[in-house]
Amino acid sequence: MMDINYYIKTAYNDNPLWFMREVEKPHNITKIAKCYTLKRYLHGEHEVLGRKDVTYKGQTFKVKKLVLQIAKTIINFHSTYLLGKSVSLTGSEDLVKEFQDIYNYGGFNDIDLKLMTQNTKYGDAYEYIYKDDNGNITAKVFDSASSYPVFSDDGTYVAFIEHWTNIEGISYWNVYYEDRVEEWTNEGADAYIKNDKIQYSNLNIINVEDNESGLPNPYYEPSDWDYRYGEGLLELIVPIIDELEDLFSKMGDAIYTLSLNPLLTTIGQAIEGSISNDAIGYNINLDNGSDMKYVTANMDYNTIKLYIDKIENYLNMTAYLPSILGGSGNIANVSEVSLKMLYQLADVYAMITERIMRRGFNKRFNIIRKMINRENKEEYINVEFNYARPQNATETLDNINKQVTMGAMSIESAIEKSPLTLDKTQELERLKKDKKENSNTENVDTNNDIVK
Repeated sequence: MMDINYYIKTAYNDNPLWFMREVEKPHNITKIAKCYTLKRYLHGEHEVLGRKDVTYKGQTFKVKKLVLQIAKTIINFHSTYLLGKSVSLTGSEDLVKEFQDIYNYGGFNDIDLKLMTQNTKYGDAYEYIYKDDNGNITAKVFDSASSYPVFSDDGTYVAFIEHWTNIEGISYWNVYYEDRVEEWTNEGADAYIKNDKIQYSNLNIINVEDNESGLPNPYYEPSDWDYRYGEGLLELIVPIIDELEDLFSKMGDAIYTLSLNPLLTTIGQAIEGSISNDAIGYNINLDNGSDMKYVTANMDYNTIKLYIDKIENYLNMTAYLPSILGGSGNIANVSEVSLKMLYQLADVYAMITERIMRRGFNKRFNIIRKMINRENKEEYINVEFNYARPQNATETLDNINKQVTMGAMSIESAIEKSPLTLDKTQELERLKKDKKENSNTENVDTNNDIVK
């Protein structure tokens, strides 16, 4: 396996400013360009806005440009469906308790939601775990448009570059190695023009810090076209939403122009002059054999409805949306099994992204355990996801109670599986406290004498 030193030596001839050329590689430029395209789409820059205005009845007709912000709703749904509720930590009791404190003080529940949202939008997300000024372990989530993971020729992840340029044209490069983080800038550096591009003969290093957590932790599933990057849900649904926007916009124009504002057509005698648009009740005499009538468009309702329904259905399928959210279902007093069937597509996507998040969480756990010196292999830490699926809580609790009663489930597992429990560690501590108090009460009689 190659390391970063060998990569810099073979690819850049030990150039200390190798990272400047790395971010300009074609595959990195393509990745960042795609990311900015998706950002602009979320900001409202859709293909339908490119429709050209036309001339209608001698005047400029501003065509309809309907922008549907469905993508944001879909992304928010999937992010909150998997991680809207905080994850439950499981494992060795003492280790879970310490990790729960780290999660609470480090704000990892919010960090998890950011990672999930970014992965859904752009296909990948990276976090850097560190200790803040107060000594709390937390993490920084990188902007995908500033993220440049570095892979050697054999596919090994060897470094990470965070690069951006501010509005004043000053560029920054934060280079993450296994043992250190270097911060560079071109502010005050010597610039020259080469091949119509601004180049720098030197850069200024701002800071160098020790890195105790290693390289930023990746969250992505390698795509079919490039193992270095993932594929987000957003880019899969954009073409379908574009088609819906184009169709609805053209239908709106057709309704306003051809149905609500029809064309007046004459046959035979020509009509000279004009009548005010505000006039009502005028009578026009025509020669024998002449005719005058309004021409309106007859829309094929069934064909249009079929086409729209099919597109919306494909959108729901591609976006893994539950049928009930697409308006094609109705629920009332349904069982737990029925709810799972309605949310089957959402569960499929949640399980796919759960694998990505769980893989990242396991790496995070190993990094944090190393930072707190808790690498004993006899201890373990794991995570349970709490889907935000509507639940028949009574049915779920009855099933849990049956398993506990028949001895097929422990109290600790019941607490983990219960939809009413948010903090397993806290609940177990309270149960121990209650049990201890009840035990002391049973051993004391009404005269406060200890029964022997």
